[in-house]
Amino acid sequence: MRHVKQIMSMPIGVDIPGCDDEAVFKAVFDRLRQIDERFSTYKPESEVSRFARSVLAKKDLSEELKDVIKACEEAKKATDGYFSAWAGGQFQPSGYVKGWAIAEAGKVIERYAYGTYCIGAGGDILAKSDGDKVWNIGIQDPKDKQKILNRLSITNGAVATSGNYERGAHIINPKTKKTADYWASVTITGPDIITADVLATAAFAAGKNASNLLKEHKSYQAILIPKS
Repeated sequence: MRHVKQIMSMPIGVDIPGCDDEAVFKAVFDRLRQIDERFSTYKPESEVSRFARSVLAKKDLSEELKDVIKACEEAKKATDGYFSAWAGGQFQPSGYVKGWAIAEAGKVIERYAYGTYCIGAGGDILAKSDGDKVWNIGIQDPKDKQKILNRLSITNGAVATSGNYERGAHIINPKTKKTADYWASVTITGPDIITADVLATAAFAAGKNASNLLKEHKSYQAILIPKS
């Protein structure tokens, strides 16, 4: 069964073959809504928005937000500074939270004892199989949304894509403080959705330095689409 709902300002699809238990899907989307309430940068009263405005001191934050801040700091170090939740001046962890939210949704599904599932949200996909299920995933052409550039066959893994073609120019190179626009899109595949999401954002921000950045992450592969 597959359910799709609009959460976190994007459609999120959850596919669990053989599952007709609505309680599973409800638990997944409830967790995603909880994350959105805390981490949305579009909601002025979310915890992350109040922290960004210095309404909340770091010592007063929830343990969950403290953990995300720490993870963003570690991601910045792991990507030589090309991933930064502080690139725009204020703390905006959206580039980390999307992949992390998908991982959290996967944990909910697995607590219900389902090991085969696929979660897709805004170009990021987590696909799992505890049997012989193979998930076929298409990589969209950023220059023509009606076309598929590549097709991937995944049993257990993650796919994350960054680009400006859906949301416009929104990724900043933290080192130059300028909008990144070297690539049309960057897609990363690998074992972990959070890492794949971080690397996709970092590689897109890094522009022509993306290949050097990705050399440090041997378990992940990249599909780099040039602008022209």
